[in-house]
Amino acid sequence: MKSGLHIGMRKIKSLLAVILSFLIWQSIRIVFTKIEIHPIFAYIYAIIEMRENPEKTINFGKLRIKATLIGLVIGLIFVTISIMLSSKVNNVWIQTMIEFVLILLAVLIALSVGEIAGCKNFCGIAAIITVICMVSHSDEDRYLYAVMRVLQTLIGVFSAAVVNTFIHKKHEEIDGDNLNNESYTDKKEKI
Repeated sequence: MKSGLHIGMRKIKSLLAVILSFLIWQSIRIVFTKIEIHPIFAYIYAIIEMRENPEKTINFGKLRIKATLIGLVIGLIFVTISIMLSSKVNNVWIQTMIEFVLILLAVLIALSVGEIAGCKNFCGIAAIITVICMVSHSDEDRYLYAVMRVLQTLIGVFSAAVVNTFIHKKHEEIDGDNLNNESYTDKKEKI
């Protein structure tokens, strides 16, 4: 049994994807100076979407983005409904119950739409994004927060795909060179 720390290519690719996410986010912050310094969701998805090959990263990334967009749309619709209904009720307890029922309904709809849209194992992401939209931040910045959340997902998935594709191509080039060039021992055995 092997023991000890092993820093392999997947860990290195994950770190590179996080770095790329950070750099992309900082370039956005040049224009939008009030957004947070660290794009936590970009970091999370840069790490999560680092798969064993670029094809899986891209395929899973597409499903994650689709589910995120579904969750965003449903979440924002239900945020609007919640704000409208809550403004008509003065009792805090009734407002809370209305919001809770709306959250349950929104989760059910997000899961269902995700399933219909073919999001497979990512239907839960649609529901999670819906809940995040509905319960995060104050009313005035919920919409901005939701859009930033999706933007960070796009950045994280994009970073993972770029890094994984670049590293994978470099490995193929190196492996191709090794296959085309006989090693010293192969040449020695022929003599």
